[in-house]
Amino acid sequence: MKQRAPLIPRGVHALAWLALLLLLLPLLALALRVPWRHLPALLAEPSTQHMLGITLTSAALSTIVVCALGVPLALSLQVMPRGGNLARALVLLPLAMPPVVSGLALGAAFGRKGLLAPLLDQLHVQLAFSFAGVVLAHTFVSLPFLVVTVDAALRQFDAEVWYSAQSVGLSPTYILRRIVLPALRPAIATGAGLAFARSLGEFGTTLTFAGSLPGVTRTLPVGIYLERETDPTAAYGLAAILVLLAIMMLALAMLPGLFRAQPPTKAVPLQTMDLDALARLSAPNRAAQNLTLGKITIPAGSCVGVIGPNGAGKTTLLRKIAGRIPAKVFGDGARLPNAMWQRGIVMLTQSPGLPPSATVLETIAMVHDEPDALLQAAGMEALGAIPNQQLSGGQAAQVALLRALAARSSILLLDEPLAAIDVHASQRWRRMLQVAQRNRTIMMVSHNPTDVATLSSHVLILEAEKTALIRATEEEFQRPSSDFSASFVGLNRLEGTVTAVRNGVVELDCQGLTVVGTSDESLNAAEQAIAVCAPEAVTLKVPQNRTTQESARNQWEGRITSIEIHKNVVFVRVKFAAASITLHTTQASAIRLQLRVGANVICAVKALNVHVYRSPAPSQH
Repeated sequence: MKQRAPLIPRGVHALAWLALLLLLLPLLALALRVPWRHLPALLAEPSTQHMLGITLTSAALSTIVVCALGVPLALSLQVMPRGGNLARALVLLPLAMPPVVSGLALGAAFGRKGLLAPLLDQLHVQLAFSFAGVVLAHTFVSLPFLVVTVDAALRQFDAEVWYSAQSVGLSPTYILRRIVLPALRPAIATGAGLAFARSLGEFGTTLTFAGSLPGVTRTLPVGIYLERETDPTAAYGLAAILVLLAIMMLALAMLPGLFRAQPPTKAVPLQTMDLDALARLSAPNRAAQNLTLGKITIPAGSCVGVIGPNGAGKTTLLRKIAGRIPAKVFGDGARLPNAMWQRGIVMLTQSPGLPPSATVLETIAMVHDEPDALLQAAGMEALGAIPNQQLSGGQAAQVALLRALAARSSILLLDEPLAAIDVHASQRWRRMLQVAQRNRTIMMVSHNPTDVATLSSHVLILEAEKTALIRATEEEFQRPSSDFSASFVGLNRLEGTVTAVRNGVVELDCQGLTVVGTSDESLNAAEQAIAVCAPEAVTLKVPQNRTTQESARNQWEGRITSIEIHKNVVFVRVKFAAASITLHTTQASAIRLQLRVGANVICAVKALNVHVYRSPAPSQH
């Protein structure tokens, strides 16, 4: 079902109708003066046929030249970080120049006494006052129309399509030929149509540079100008012919856009995933490698979960390893190639980056010899004939993940790979990634503790774009190394100094907050230690309900700083003098205790539910 059109003020509609009237009224007035009954006779005249032939031929040839030169120019504009805007301004300059000035400029460059005259004389080439000069003049004035159209399409083109295609090993030439140009066909067709229409109406530049030689350089617009002085009726007839040709060409140019509308996305049931077959078909072509970037070394065959706060540089790290950002990366001690498509590292981002004009089957076939078997093993054969642009977000994410595995790389970089996939499908792919990591080196950025806990063997913690620590996942989840890591795994973390140790019970001074817990380490007084406890282990009370006898040894009084509700669970943040913790309670308890932000409360925790361990040594990374 189509959405309603956006609302526009009535005054805007009034101005729109005024603009249309301004465009249509002159054409209507012209149509009233055209001798329609005499048009067949006018078309049969030899002079008209000569002018029409020169006009159509020169327009067609110039459009071919415009396409051959304009598309590469539009592509090159995308990779000019500093000179791109200046180049775009130069491309638009012929549109702003008066036609006579354009003709004079062409004469100064290509005329009989122009800048390139000696070279043209050596080649026995004459452009001025020749049919070739007509084609050159048309090319000069119509080139901006195609460049601007294709450049606008490329600036809307998802850059992830380029990057992801190179990441799975496709060369730049292959990407341009099989992915980019097919996606640009509507824009190229529109730009070519506009260029052809502009060539049909070109007058001033052609007359100034190529002249008006009958049967050689006299085009239909030039003929109209000459007939206007001697036979106005014939001039109106020739004008009508030219307008009709322009309308036909513009209509043809608009046809590609009429067929671009895509049917709505529909649900397609997926089949059962054959893990063994999928693992066999996507097995890497080479052994897993140790991966080194600076002081960071990822062991071969391991899956490392990359965690850290927003802006810490997690995605930037993956881009450096993948080759999207220049960096020295080593695999088993040997420096990897600078070119992304030669590096052998597949990076999958949160944007699928699928070829927009290809089907799912064609997308997989670009990187795998058995696309049908691979789709069948993944239970996704029902998606094979569907164009990528018709996929839902979750379907596209699964196709992108399958393509990443289909590239059969021994190094896989995943940035939130399951974020857009529903719960049921995530379980399927989580099992597949567990199988796939047996013979791969995998780095996975994730904000989902479940994915990190179930998929990764190690955790890389990044904070402020610096490596904090690389630790075993199990150890990090039990003994988080930072406040962020503790929050990520769902634990409260308090740092302090050991003040007493009695029979395995440790007492800490955490910046004025006394914490009592148990430890399986031999701690001594004055040592730095960390205490952790789960939010579920904290009981919340209000001061007026304080009882005389408490079983919990930890009684911390603080102030509520935030209250949030997620899926019927109330998350309460309590701040003490210099520390804070998060606890969970039910909605019924929150209502009964009349919890509110700013209220004073008591957090009670049993010593058995507080685990104390020695502070880790500072990271050397």
